[in-house]
Amino acid sequence: MSIPTVESVTGGTDFLENDINDNNYTLFERVMYGGIGYGVIVVPTNFFKIIFTIIFPPIGEILNIIGKYLLNNFPYITWDTLKYLFQFENLNRIIYSWILTSMFYVPGLVYTLAQLTSSSGGATGVTRCNPDTGECVDLSINIPNST
Repeated sequence: MSIPTVESVTGGTDFLENDINDNNYTLFERVMYGGIGYGVIVVPTNFFKIIFTIIFPPIGEILNIIGKYLLNNFPYITWDTLKYLFQFENLNRIIYSWILTSMFYVPGLVYTLAQLTSSSGGATGVTRCNPDTGECVDLSINIPNST
């Protein structure tokens, strides 16, 4: 008499693989046994700006200012980006954020997070992602003007 193996009982997959395939794989199991990156992970657009803002608010303000002028390939920053960064209005925002941050951190954090929110323009929208392919579609809410 032979002893049954895991492969013969489960059809070649183990119990953990069955949980993953049945979508019963909890966050605790992902952290403990690996697999955090299994599937589609959606990161908000301003996620890294918010993280850098929490670490040091003036860096978040700099990232907010030059965000529109960064390139997608190397070199990421050009002279036009630096010219835009060193305009009076932008330097004023960075210095204001630095002064508020030096006054017990929280005022600078609140000011810079408010600048991040106002720079997004209050755009509303929803992004839906296909979990099989990872392809995402922006379903922005466009309300036509009734006047």
